[in-house]
Amino acid sequence: MNIITDNLYGKFSVSPLIHELINSRPFQRLKGIHQGGGIFLVNPKLTLTRHEHSIGVMLLIKLLGGTETEQAAGLLHDISHTAFSHVIDYVFEHAGEDYHEEIFQRILNNSEIPEILSKHGYRLSHLTAQNFNILEQPLPNLCADRIDYALRDLFYAGFITKEEVKNFISAISIHEGRIMVSSIAQAQWFKSKFEILNKDYFAKKEHLYANEKLTEIIKHLLNENVITPTDFETDDAQLLKQIENTVAGKQRIEEIKKFKDFEAYTPGFSLKNRIVDPELYISGVYSRLSQV
Repeated sequence: MNIITDNLYGKFSVSPLIHELINSRPFQRLKGIHQGGGIFLVNPKLTLTRHEHSIGVMLLIKLLGGTETEQAAGLLHDISHTAFSHVIDYVFEHAGEDYHEEIFQRILNNSEIPEILSKHGYRLSHLTAQNFNILEQPLPNLCADRIDYALRDLFYAGFITKEEVKNFISAISIHEGRIMVSSIAQAQWFKSKFEILNKDYFAKKEHLYANEKLTEIIKHLLNENVITPTDFETDDAQLLKQIENTVAGKQRIEEIKKFKDFEAYTPGFSLKNRIVDPELYISGVYSRLSQV
């Protein structure tokens, strides 16, 4: 039996396919990619990685009765995220924060993932040629991806407890193929916490500062041909090492850590696209509570 332990959801048994995908090289790379981009430079306690989030998404899908195929899709949905996550979207000025989606198919095709899937009776198209209702939904519907990143970011930032996570998870279920909240109190709790996530995490001045200044450094080194887009496909530690191997890069990373000129800093456009309206996010739940 293959047992994994998640920091939020506890211990679970997973299928041989899921176990092998977790131990694959491309998935293990996600251990070195911070969920919050460069936020760890100014707050070293915020160590949440794409690896943890991806396992969380897979486990939510499993908890909600999703198929093995959808669990695999959930596990791999962030497999192509670059070093520093969405910071690279700001480097390339991708307003939709979707650079990792543009390279998703290439990253999968050039990895050991297709071979692992084939070993267990699947093809890559089983994961990429269909939509999975539990994994992804457009706003205002809930989905495993949004639920996990919201709960996980809130927990790591100290805004919620494991007991609160447990209570909310126990209140969600699948109705007509969609995630619904069976308790108005829990829906209101999630709405209030999501407001906190937007205001005190995504829009926190220190976090915007770190990611915007990091974006500026990477843009500069990219224009100078010191680093290339291929370097973004490594992980945070490797790319940070390349940045700090330059005099200018090392100096500017230190300036971020020391909050140089922070008082005079005014947030630009860099991270505003990450902020969603919590009213919109949760509004679709209330009208359908009576159907659950």
